[in-house]
Amino acid sequence: MRWFKGAAALAAACLLAGCGAAPAGVEDLLRAPQLDGQQNEVEKALIAYLGETPQMKYPTTGENLSPFVFDDWDGDGATDAAALYVSTAKGQNVHLAVLESVNGEWVVTQEREGLSTSVESIETASLRGAEGTQLLVGYAAASGEKYLAVYSYQNETLSEVFHQSYSQYELRDISGSGGNDLVIIGPESESGLQLQMLTAQDGQFIPVMPPLAVGNQFTSCEGLYTSKGDDGSYYLILDGQTGNANSLASMILYYDARQQQLVTYHPITVEDLFTATQRYSSLLKSQDIDSDGAVEIPTQLDGEGMENLAVNRLSFVAWMDYTTEYEQVKSFGVADLEYGYYLELPSEWQGQIMLTDGDEPDSWQVRTADGEGLLLTVRVVSPNASQGGGYFLLGNLGAQKVQARLGGAEPHAQSGDLIRGFRLL
Repeated sequence: MRWFKGAAALAAACLLAGCGAAPAGVEDLLRAPQLDGQQNEVEKALIAYLGETPQMKYPTTGENLSPFVFDDWDGDGATDAAALYVSTAKGQNVHLAVLESVNGEWVVTQEREGLSTSVESIETASLRGAEGTQLLVGYAAASGEKYLAVYSYQNETLSEVFHQSYSQYELRDISGSGGNDLVIIGPESESGLQLQMLTAQDGQFIPVMPPLAVGNQFTSCEGLYTSKGDDGSYYLILDGQTGNANSLASMILYYDARQQQLVTYHPITVEDLFTATQRYSSLLKSQDIDSDGAVEIPTQLDGEGMENLAVNRLSFVAWMDYTTEYEQVKSFGVADLEYGYYLELPSEWQGQIMLTDGDEPDSWQVRTADGEGLLLTVRVVSPNASQGGGYFLLGNLGAQKVQARLGGAEPHAQSGDLIRGFRLL
């Protein structure tokens, strides 16, 4: 029952957080926001154009989680709109429409069929040598294939200037050229993962290097992130699944200007980054844990300091920045891998504490290394549970709450720091 409750809570948490693995049909249940005035007017214009009410297609990942995007697509100084939708009369594939404001009214000027049935992501970019703003749409099919398309809109004409299948992609000035570079991890194949790097030129994406074989250590790409280093340049962090189930490891790449290509970065502080970063939960993906622009890689610490806990539920985790020589550990804490959250603990506690089961169901405790002093109790409870008995709210976990209570032993933690250090994985 504990596993079932945890899985249900984690699924709810992922959906509310906009995770990309939402099951079919969930979009219709969760996506019922009140449109603002501009979006409402665009939708009315789209309904009038189609002669029916379309199903708006919401992206499942990324910063933009709306099917409506507003920008100056053609560079004429006026704001235009784009909308992604499915129309009964036009089949199952997503369609993209561009609208302009004419005499205060939104008018559909162009539309075209997309590459699949769902939308994974939407981004905008100003490509070097092109007028206006370009639209990047990541499409996803029910079978798992994903396709990236780049659209340009000029002279009331919507053009697809680039498309390619992908597993993950990042858009950033990786090369330091001042323009957008597009890094694409291709879909998995028998030859392993392939990485491509393209740069924007005259409104197009041009390859700047031959495809790079990422290596046969990874069976799939689970995440691709840009990370800003101490020197101001960008690194690429790749999380890949290894041959073991739910096992992830990471590699780091950077752009070598002399070779004019991406190459593997080897940190001087570890001999084998793959081994050092191997962790045994698909939840432990890299992220900018402290919002400083650098992406940290989670490292599971050894099992010392665990007592009587459900196997594989809790883990000590250190979030590491391997691109710097100083203060590599950016955050230390505990990951609850059953319920899918991370709680940052005071850095001075690392190596000085142990974890035990709590007295209540779905609770755990942080104690001093000898087990005698109680520092903290954490529990997962229903939304109707009170916060009495000294408990305070750390955060929400889908339909459940995560609460904590400070113990009396030294060294103390601060409730405010714990609340700020709580996050979903």
